[in-house]
Amino acid sequence: MTYQQLFDDLIGEAPLNTVDVDRVIGRERRARRLRIGAGTTAVAAAVAAVVFGTTTLIGKPHAQPARPKPTITTVPGTNQDLDRIDAAVVAALTREEPRLTWATKGAPASKTPIWESRPGGGTTLASGYLGNGSLRIDGIDVSVRMEITRNGAPAWETVERRPCSKFAVECGERTGPHGEKIKFDRSVREQEVPPRLRDRMSSRAESASVVVLRSDGSLMSMFAGTTGEDSRLPLTVEQLTAVALDPAIVLAPLPPASPTPSSTVTTVAGTEADATRLDTALTAALRRQAAGFTWMTKWGGTDSPTPVGFAPKGRLNVDAPVLDAATFRVGDRAGQLTLRLVREGRPAWESAPPCPTAGLAGRNCAVTEGPAGERIRARQLLGDFGRRGDLHRPALSGNLLVEVLRPDGTLAYLSLTQDKPALSLAQLIEVGRDPALTLAPPPPAGAGTAQAVGPPNDAYEGAQTTAASAALEAVSPDGTIFLRTFSAGSDGLTGTRQASFVFLVQRAGLAGDGEIVVQRRLGVTVSCETVRSISSQFHERHPHGGECTESTGSDGNRVVAIVARSSGTVSYDVFVQRPDRGTVEVVLDNRPNTGATTDMPEGGDLQYVWPKGVQGGGGPPLTLDQVTELAGHPDLLNLLP
Repeated sequence: MTYQQLFDDLIGEAPLNTVDVDRVIGRERRARRLRIGAGTTAVAAAVAAVVFGTTTLIGKPHAQPARPKPTITTVPGTNQDLDRIDAAVVAALTREEPRLTWATKGAPASKTPIWESRPGGGTTLASGYLGNGSLRIDGIDVSVRMEITRNGAPAWETVERRPCSKFAVECGERTGPHGEKIKFDRSVREQEVPPRLRDRMSSRAESASVVVLRSDGSLMSMFAGTTGEDSRLPLTVEQLTAVALDPAIVLAPLPPASPTPSSTVTTVAGTEADATRLDTALTAALRRQAAGFTWMTKWGGTDSPTPVGFAPKGRLNVDAPVLDAATFRVGDRAGQLTLRLVREGRPAWESAPPCPTAGLAGRNCAVTEGPAGERIRARQLLGDFGRRGDLHRPALSGNLLVEVLRPDGTLAYLSLTQDKPALSLAQLIEVGRDPALTLAPPPPAGAGTAQAVGPPNDAYEGAQTTAASAALEAVSPDGTIFLRTFSAGSDGLTGTRQASFVFLVQRAGLAGDGEIVVQRRLGVTVSCETVRSISSQFHERHPHGGECTESTGSDGNRVVAIVARSSGTVSYDVFVQRPDRGTVEVVLDNRPNTGATTDMPEGGDLQYVWPKGVQGGGGPPLTLDQVTELAGHPDLLNLLP
């Protein structure tokens, strides 16, 4: 059943007005570019305060017609399960507010339901759900967010203790029709916004939130807020409460638990004693592989008997302990090593970037089977080419990445950064296979442990950049190319949802700036109509309007190609989308260094390393067919499985 069919079944007979559904992709900006720092943190904290700050009883929820609980056959965290919840959320919102249309700020509305979602609420695909949408009611733009956490009791304890926000104009708690615990809030917030951010932030915002602890222990968090100046939120607390109580919006049941593997480890995961055990085991494994291995306090620092990494509390995570970027030396050669162990390793393995297929990157990545039945994915990464004034072809770096998926379902991840080889790929594989590097049993239920620190956000940035470089090299085998990661973050252990890369191509007397955006699960099926309404969140300045063609290949992949011309600027903008809505967009212009059709080379450190003095020509340096080939290249299209 398609997403549209799910939506139609849930919403029933359509209301008299046309319901247009559009997308929004989270509230995160590209922090690497904006460098907002404390300002962004303050805004995030303000949203959290709105969501959780409630104490007294005011108002009653909007009445709901009784509906039977749905029969759920989908598997938690899968695309089919996300589609099911998406459709239920969209249907509930539409029932509560028949006037709504769905549209991103500044973009036209689409007639196709659009809603971005991903697994959320924890470190596994089954932990919860996180969805975002953007709608328009009577001309007012509203951002909407729904989060479901399977194990909601710990979060509810925090919610229950927090007082009302000082900005609250309505705030309270009550009991739902089936014993649900409900807290709600409506707030008006005014703030001074720096001039440079006024195009992205409002000085006045009105928001409402509802948090519901259901009888099954799941926590529903519903948030809505205005995105423009001097506008009143057109959704009420009662309407949001009705959505949060809708029985169709529910997580799929967990599959039967697998037997817990026996363990000879006597320490308990998440404790200092267990972190010390892992440090000792890792040190011994490395010294067996490299005589003279020694930890260091930092780059250029002194020797240390134990590893010293960033975010030391990451070692105390029960299900995914992390030793992040610990510096070492072997003789006079130094490096930094990251170790991550993952209890639910199979989803982590499957959501990670696969080995590239093309060129130098493809020849230096392999998946093999170890003698104990392990699956081993080992790769040498391409160099960070594109230093200031330096255009060249990709070349191998000394950086290595090894993942070992063990028969018990746990995963060992090892990432090594080094200029001169201090450890080889074969040595790193043997460290990853070492049986002493194993997870301890989790603590008893209810025991206090540190779970806040997860894996580093850039865990697969090098692998993603290597794959993008491989694809660009394959499509543009001559001339010179420059590619840098623009944004490549991680959503904990559930995989990256979006990655983007900026690039420049110079060949045959032509040159142009380009950008590649890869999204694991775009909220819309792409067409000439729907791409015009895609939010600029990750597509800033992209020319989504122009001469447009669309098609569907025999493999089911959708292709939308746009040619835009304006005042001498020619740009090609191509989307290729898998049937599961995994999507690649590639945009390329003929005006390097101008930011004509992409937001490059502005922002962050890119403005200092971006090649200067490169001149364009009458058209982009790649043909439209080549840009289409790049967008559909398997190393990009399958980058986020």
